[in-house]
Parts: sequence; structure tokens; C-alpha cells
Amino acid sequence: MASDGYYYYYYFRPRYRHGEWLHLLIGAALVLAVGLSWLVFSVGASPIGLALDAALFVLAFLLHEMAHKFSAMRYGYFAEFRLQTWGAILTAVSVVIPFFKIVAPGATVIYGPDDPQLMGRTAMWGPATNMSMAAALMAASYAVPPLGPYLSMAAYINSFIAFFNLIPLGILDGLKVLRWSKGIWAAAFAASVALLAISIGAVP
Repeated sequence: MASDGYYYYYYFRPRYRHGEWLHLLIGAALVLAVGLSWLVFSVGASPIGLALDAALFVLAFLLHEMAHKFSAMRYGYFAEFRLQTWGAILTAVSVVIPFFKIVAPGATVIYGPDDPQLMGRTAMWGPATNMSMAAALMAASYAVPPLGPYLSMAAYINSFIAFFNLIPLGILDGLKVLRWSKGIWAAAFAASVALLAISIGAVP
């Protein structure tokens, strides 16, 4: 699975004023479709397990984006989720591609000056949210054994999202965090690697 949907454009005035929730709804539907097309081969045919992991997959996407949005707003920026044309198309195509998935229907768009400290903090909230979810889901997988395989799969998904987005390249969150603080980036990246390794080991 690959993802490059967690990035920002910087403008000094908003381009969009309406329709964010429609964009989120369409983005979530695309993520759900990709999740179902992938999870059906990963968690088996159990309707309960498939529904649970699909819902948690969408939640991982939504909470990541909302973490960016509300942290940016806290720092005085205007922020909103917007679909990105090619990202949405690639995500839709991924539904029918069996072995390679791109989940990038859109991004949280932030309008304002590119302050490295504030942008780094805003970028960090997305992966931090997914790492928190991964840790909670791993704990829940041990606490509720019947749902363990499905919860550990959801933990793996969140760990992967955090790990991938903390890679310090291009438009990913990791480069913004690194610009802000090398120490915080190193600690966060190491934590994401550890969570990824633990969650992979727990997936049946």
C-alpha cells in the first residue's frame, strides 16, 4: 500500500469557502472502497471483522486529516480538507488493482505563511494521531481476544500511515517535522518504526 495524500498547499488567502464536508464524504468513500478491496484478502470473509477494519481504516484517514486541520486552526491558520483531482482518480483506480494501493484522495489545505515551527507542529499532529490509535488498538487486541486479529490489522494500518508520512521527503509530513525539530522527528520516526514492527508481528 502506498499513500501520498497528506500534504499542504500554502496560500495567503482561501481559495475555497464551501463544500468541505462533501469533499470529506467523497474522500472517505474512496478510502472505504480501497480498504474493502484490500482487507477482503487480508482479514478473510468474516463480515464483522471486515466491517470493523474498514471502519477503522476510514477513521484513520479522517482523524489524520482532522488533526492537521484543527491544529492549524489552533495556530491561527485557515485550513480545510480538499479533494485533489489526480489523487482521487488514483485512489479510485486502486479499488480494482489487487496488489498495489494508493490512498491519496485529497489533503488538508492550509492557507498562510510558511512558518517552519508552526507547520512542523501541524504536520506532526497527523502521524501522532495515527500512532496513538495504533497503540490503543494493539492494547485492545490483547484485551479483546476474539477481535484480536482485526484490531491488530487496524493497528498495522495506523502504524503504516504514521511511518510513511514521517519519511522526510517531498510533500510528506516528515520533511516539515524535520525542518522544525530534528530531535522530535527522530523520536517520532523511531516510535513509528517500533509500532510498525510490533503491529506487523501481531497480524495473523
